[in-house]
Amino acid sequence: MHTKNIATFQRRHAVRRNRENRMQEEKMRRLRTLYDEADAPCRYQRVAAALEEAVREGLFKPGDALPTQRALAAELKVTTGTATHGYAEAARRGLVAGVTGRGTFVSSTGSDVDVMPPPAPLPPSTQWPDAEAAAPSDGDSSAEPRWNLGFIAPFESLNPSLHKALGNLLRRLSDRELAELQSYHRPAGMDRHREAGALWARRYGVPASGRDLLVCAGSQHALMTILATLCTPGDRIAVENLSYPLLRELSWRLRLPLAPVRTDACGMLPDALESACRSGGVKAVYLMPSCRNPTLTRMPESRRKDIVEVCRRHDVFIIEDDVYALALNPPTPALPFAALAPERTCFIAATSEILGGGLRVAYLCPPQHTLDELERTLSYTISMVPPLMAELAAQWISDGTADRTLAAKREEAAARNAAAREILDGYPLVSRATGFFCWLELPDSWTGRAFAKAALEKGVLVAEGEHFLMGHAPRENGVRLALGGVLRRKDLARALGIVAALLES
Repeated sequence: MHTKNIATFQRRHAVRRNRENRMQEEKMRRLRTLYDEADAPCRYQRVAAALEEAVREGLFKPGDALPTQRALAAELKVTTGTATHGYAEAARRGLVAGVTGRGTFVSSTGSDVDVMPPPAPLPPSTQWPDAEAAAPSDGDSSAEPRWNLGFIAPFESLNPSLHKALGNLLRRLSDRELAELQSYHRPAGMDRHREAGALWARRYGVPASGRDLLVCAGSQHALMTILATLCTPGDRIAVENLSYPLLRELSWRLRLPLAPVRTDACGMLPDALESACRSGGVKAVYLMPSCRNPTLTRMPESRRKDIVEVCRRHDVFIIEDDVYALALNPPTPALPFAALAPERTCFIAATSEILGGGLRVAYLCPPQHTLDELERTLSYTISMVPPLMAELAAQWISDGTADRTLAAKREEAAARNAAAREILDGYPLVSRATGFFCWLELPDSWTGRAFAKAALEKGVLVAEGEHFLMGHAPRENGVRLALGGVLRRKDLARALGIVAALLES
């Protein structure tokens, strides 16, 4: 009887194994077809395009293991190096993730915390009256997050009064000037709006004048304008291995491969950037030098000068997106890249984090020889920033409202950072005195994605470290905790308490 059972088990196992082998062969044949049909300029990009279409078709599902690079190369009749490069490109697009010693797997889908903000802040009287009753029950992963610590919404309840600003605008401007706000203007922006932008850029330490800059529809639009104007498909963008996720999405759509560069406690390593440049094709480097998203890394001035020297040797231009620099108090003492290397730096001076996310106004301070070309791109994309929005930003900058709002947000940020350090005392939390977010390093028993999933089941949305990976790199055991997406401090304390409880468990 025992022998018969063993024989039956062996037959069933052989049938199952044969079925799995046939399915794998069918998948590989389909992958070969997708590779042959892919419309891409080079072989490794065809590999990535085939993988992307296979995932879209459901041929490979989230969590599925992909063929080894050697097996894929044999099936597609390409070199192993091409297959490896194709997997790296697919990882850059967020499709797959490599796990050391285990292989490459289709990435799990997750919420894009950097493009999905929490609901607009409500007056305190309309908030949840009973946090205990409002919180989702344990294990209810289908519930909406009760507390959003994922999206960086910098204390929107402290934004300046739009009602008051519109009243001031009506009293201050003549009928002719008001009518001008409904008319077409040159893409760079109206002269007074550009002058206000120069005042704002000087807050960052950038020596700019109104004629030297362009008014853009937010920092993301400024970044897209730079990439679309000064790069061509195939150019590589050097970036720190953990950085702003929307850069990854923009570069993918513009066909600009990212070149992740190693970092240390001071930011991007000049030697690693030198190596990336020597490998060829690097056109630009993207940096957030005063407060990197998500790790809050601050780059000292000596490191900035070393980076500038590398960029000058290899004729690489610098994209300086220091969106969170003004949140710091005192501001970083280091000179911006735009002052150290004005001939090759595009500086983005954002206003949304201070004046309100709905304002969508930022100022782009580029090298002067690129100004006309960048303005043409503005004319092709949005024609011009809505003059009414640019007028509001200029008014707030000129009359001191922006500075008063910044001071109020720093004060609130200081209180919340202090609370985060107290509640998460004893854990490796990286915070600034007045920053808008913190970075929490996790023990090896957690991945960022697993921790984010566990927190969401408790009603807390956090941003996992894997969300910020800029290519084929080891996982990051950490989560970013935004401090401004929860209106009341006591609710923030409750959310951070849940994070601490997860760490305890």
